[in-house]
Formats: sequence, C-alpha cells, structure tokens
Amino acid sequence: MPALAGPMTDDETLRAGDVLSIACPFTAARVERGVTWDHVSVRWPWCTGFPLNPGDGIPFSIELLMRPYAFLGPGDEVADAAGRAWRFDGPWDWAPFDGEGPGAGPEWPLVLLTRSGTPCSDSDAETVAAGTATGSHQETVRRWMSLTEASPTP
Repeated sequence: MPALAGPMTDDETLRAGDVLSIACPFTAARVERGVTWDHVSVRWPWCTGFPLNPGDGIPFSIELLMRPYAFLGPGDEVADAAGRAWRFDGPWDWAPFDGEGPGAGPEWPLVLLTRSGTPCSDSDAETVAAGTATGSHQETVRRWMSLTEASPTP
C-alpha cells in the first residue's frame, strides 16, 4: 500500500478519499483582460488551461496529505473489536456482513481476514492491526473533514 502522506510519486494512483495539496510556485503572470471585483483572466508563462497534466511543463507539485485506510484495499474483509465482520470498499464504503446497518462504522482495532477474497499474509494483517491499534473510524472521519472542509458520502 502507498505511504500515508508526503510527495506523490509518478507511479502512485489516487484513491477515493485521498486529500491532496496541489501547489504551483509563484510565477510572474500577465493580466490578459480587465479586472473586476470577482474576475481576472491571467496568462501563465507555461500554460493557459486545465486540467493539470504532468507532461505539460507546469511546475506544480502534488502532496498526499491523507489517505484514509491506506493499509486497506477495496474488497478487503476485516473483523472489528465488536465482533462484526465488514467488507471495505473505500474509506466511506463499509458493508457489514451481519445485515445490520453500518451505524458509526467499524470499531477499532481491526483484524484483516482476507485481502481481495484470498487469505491475507501475516505482514498485511500486522499492518492493519498496527494502523488501527489507536484511534477510531470516527476520528479518521473527523480528521478527513477538518482537512477537506467537506463531509464524506458513501
């Protein structure tokens, strides 16, 4: 699984729930059209449009600030401290196997049961146990909300 936070590498894939900081260094720019109280059209020396493309020459950086449940992947199955079994399909997409609603989410610590439908390795199980030894699902949600100023949706 990728690192929890830090500068992104070219081979990393973004996941639902990732919190990113995208920055571009200060650069002198030219105002193309008149300035009003709510709009200005600026021409950057490297580019004039969107989206960001790593090969377009714009010197931007992307930093991964938070990846909720970086130690889990879609399809992983876990047992929580309350004895419930869950399928993880994303940080805000938890499906309990007992037919009850998800409520406040899984209770930590978690025990990895399977990884994508196959038995998990001891190393993967230890990583999940260590990642959920302290804290809670609700603390993860609150931290994500404080960074994004948004509310997760399933």
